Amino acid sequence: MKNIKIYPKEWMQLHPYKQSDPTDLYYTHIANRIYDILEETRLAYSFEKDEVKQVSIRMAAYFEDVISGLNIWRSFITEHKSRYGKYLPFYTPDDHYYDDEVNYEDIRFLLWHYTQQYHGYRKGTFVSPDNAANGETARLIYQLFCDEWTTAPENERMQKLFAPETRYEDTDQYNDLLYWFHYYSYLFPLAQQDLKDTVVEFWKIKGEKEESFILMAHDLLAHISKSTFLAYTSPKWLSLILPADHPDHALFVEEGEKTQAFQEPIPEEIQKEQAEQFEKFMEAAQGKVLLYFQSKQEALDFLTNAGIEAKKVIDDIDTPHFALYATPSEGLQVLTDGVEYIKDENNPFYNQKKAEEQGLSFFMVPQCRPYLLKILEEKGMLSDAQAKSLISEERCKAIVHENADFLMRYFLREY
Repeated sequence: MKNIKIYPKEWMQLHPYKQSDPTDLYYTHIANRIYDILEETRLAYSFEKDEVKQVSIRMAAYFEDVISGLNIWRSFITEHKSRYGKYLPFYTPDDHYYDDEVNYEDIRFLLWHYTQQYHGYRKGTFVSPDNAANGETARLIYQLFCDEWTTAPENERMQKLFAPETRYEDTDQYNDLLYWFHYYSYLFPLAQQDLKDTVVEFWKIKGEKEESFILMAHDLLAHISKSTFLAYTSPKWLSLILPADHPDHALFVEEGEKTQAFQEPIPEEIQKEQAEQFEKFMEAAQGKVLLYFQSKQEALDFLTNAGIEAKKVIDDIDTPHFALYATPSEGLQVLTDGVEYIKDENNPFYNQKKAEEQGLSFFMVPQCRPYLLKILEEKGMLSDAQAKSLISEERCKAIVHENADFLMRYFLREY
């Protein structure tokens, strides 16, 4: 190891206890070796200095998780396989993949995840899963983990978190575990940034800094905000991680299902109005998913004939052309961004070149409701969307369309 860049106090930030022991010192050492690998492959230069530390620490925490049998990572790959028939997005494991051991493909995916969360977040871009530096770095980290596999110590204090004798009947005890998992576990590097952004945005709207909102937001986000991992809440993930034979498992499952199903309450009269808008739109659209317009008056004429009162919706449009659609639970909707990317024989604004260059944005930023996005993908209306890859043109599109639902959940945190 060239230089010590990471110290035990930094490693301890990802753990729910304060005092380090020899096991923590061991994994701090592993984190430093990973830091050296990131510098060796020059992947470190994709990150800010503190981000390199975070990637190194979080990769070491993945190793600690697998060695200690904490079931955090295994819960994700198991759930992903249950949902999509494969352990991971983007990467196809070979015959030597084991769900209770470290795997090259796991490391490759986690490196993509951290690069996307840090570098991609700052640059507002999609990181290619086929990035060569990520692949070489993953290979070296995997070799390190293989070399250390037989001597790496289990973290008994972390194991106790999910042991049968550790009870969570008390709300405060459950919340302590939840807050640690949501804000400090290795899976979610931007959870604290999300909290900060939420508070700042609230203060901006409110026009004053209410300190009390910080604690409320801290608790609320931990309970009901959707994560990048399958758009599951942290309580939902904890219900999957906690062993089924744990005496408090039923409580975890109940909390997980409740938070996963949470939606902002909508008054009954508004729900009724939106449902009526959907029915009227679908009847007037005669089976078309989207209707395209190049003037507000044209759209108003259509809505008037359809019996839909939505003049304000049209008045707010400030683009030269747009599309209208409707969903059963949100009623009439307007699509202003990305209309040119939709491959539809009825779309006069379709532009193949723009669709190929920017169609991926549909899966990364909220341009339409998930209801429509799912339909567009299923009907091949976003088939031009692609990611960068040096492997082949087919691979560029496969990255997106073989993992479309995962990407929707990862970036939009909706489904």
